[in-house]
Formats: sequence, structure tokens, C-alpha cells
Amino acid sequence: MSVSRQATPGTTPSAIATRMKTSMTHRHIGAVLNTEITKRSLGSPLRILDMGCGNGYLIAYLQRELSRERTGIEPEMYGFDVDDSAVQDPAFFAETLRFLAGEFSSIDWSTRLATLKTSDEWPYPDGFFDFVVSNQVMEHVRDHDLAFAQIRRVLKDSGISVHLFPLKYVLYETHLNLPCVHWISNSDLLVSYIKGCSRIGLGNFKSHRLRSGNTLTLDEYAAKHADYMTYETNYLSMRQLYELAKRHRMRCSFRYTGGFYTNKLRSILGSPLRREYAPHTSAFVERLGLFLYALVASVTVVLEKDNLYIR
Repeated sequence: MSVSRQATPGTTPSAIATRMKTSMTHRHIGAVLNTEITKRSLGSPLRILDMGCGNGYLIAYLQRELSRERTGIEPEMYGFDVDDSAVQDPAFFAETLRFLAGEFSSIDWSTRLATLKTSDEWPYPDGFFDFVVSNQVMEHVRDHDLAFAQIRRVLKDSGISVHLFPLKYVLYETHLNLPCVHWISNSDLLVSYIKGCSRIGLGNFKSHRLRSGNTLTLDEYAAKHADYMTYETNYLSMRQLYELAKRHRMRCSFRYTGGFYTNKLRSILGSPLRREYAPHTSAFVERLGLFLYALVASVTVVLEKDNLYIR
């Protein structure tokens, strides 16, 4: 389900924790949850699921920051990832367990984390979580219908789901570091495009070739990464998102997308980052900005189970 950055072998938990503090995406998701906790007057236990948890960095960040920020609220973090992805190191989940155990030794992470197959239902009771979150995962999900159905099932009636990821419109694909490569569906054209870009110095071919001891050929690289784009990415359009949300009886909005870019700008200017966002702008203003955000990088999708209409 996810292509997560794994912990570097030999890296200590404290070093990882230090590096996590620089993650703008983690800080953004934390700010969104802080805002929603205040808005909804939520208390303990506050159950949060990280969908596609990968190396566990987001889980650790939220466990630490929410405990610090929200007096009287103890977050109860859970996470899962799939073990049938071609891009995950087979040992990644053991590394995740070791990392989290090193950071929070009082928590039995073996009961909080799980691996499953891409086609499995999630191993949690109905209505169990206040929040379901993910960071750069949704563009790798193979079956979005299954994912949306499971999000709705495991959320409490008042729960929300927050997902940070790029849409199909994004101009620069960051896994291959090539412009618009995810727009190409024809396999022959995709291979030719990757080879052409690589020949003029774009993308990751040079770094991959160096890591291989200069044995990797351009033909091999292009074919392999064309298959990666075909089988391991699944970008969504805005229309597809709205249709999925409606089909699975959830509201869909992008209300916190602007907050991410505002915090990014504040970081560049050296200003304090917002730990909680102000009430969101009008839907019209949000929509105007959204077109630009969707071209540049990730958007923030918010899904809600609330339905106030009663006949």
C-alpha cells in the first residue's frame, strides 16, 4: 500500500527522532489533528490509525506531539502496512517495531501494529478510531474502493480521515523525479520517455547506476521503473476522489491544503509554525487555491462520516 522511507540500518532511535522533527508533512498532519480535536472537544482514549505506516516515523511523531500538546489526552496510536508490495524491504516491519519500542518502551507495539495483504480487510472493529491518517500513501493504493470502505467502517460516526498525497495533476512525479511521467499509460511510450529523460540527465538513473557499481543499463532501468509506475502507483483525479467518497457515504473536502503551504512558507521565512489551524477559508477561495496546490505537490484530503440529514 505504501512506499515508505525505511530507517537506515544502524541508525539509533534518538537520531531518527531528531530527523523526524524536520518533517513538514508530519507537522502538518499533527496540526490538522490538533485543530479537529479542539473543534470536536475530543478526549481520551484518542485512537488514531496510520494507514500504510511504513517506518513508523509518523506514529512516533503523533504519539509524542499529541501527548505534549493535549493535556489530559493520551493518544492511542495504531498502524498497519502491507507485506505483499514489491517495493518494501522484507525486514521493514521488524525495523518499525524495533524503532517504536526504542522510542516508547511502555507500549506493546506488537498489539498496535499489523501487516496484511493488499486485498485484506483491516483487522479492527467497526467504529473504533477517532482518526485515520496517511502520509504519501494514497497514490500507491491498488484498490481505492476497498480502502475507502475500510476507512468508513473503522471510523467512529464522528470520526474523520486525513490524507496527504499528490493527485494525478501534479506536474513533477517525485518517485522517479521526472515531470509528468505518471500521466503515461502506454507501456512502450513510458519506457521510451524514461530513457529519453535519463539521457539528458533527468531522473534517478545516474544514482541507481552508481549504486549498482555501474552495471545497470539504461534499458534495464527504464523497463523496471516503467513497471514501477504501472503497478506500484495509482494516482487519483479530484473527480475520482469525490466519486469514491460519495459511493462510500463520506463527505470529502480539501480544507487544510492551504495550511500545509502556509506552514511551508513560514518555515522558509523562519517564522514559528502553526500547531493548530484557524477556521478554514470559504469553499470558493479554497477551490481557487486548490488548482495551484494540486499542480505543485500534495493536497490534504479530509473524509468525514457525519450525515446530519434525517428524513
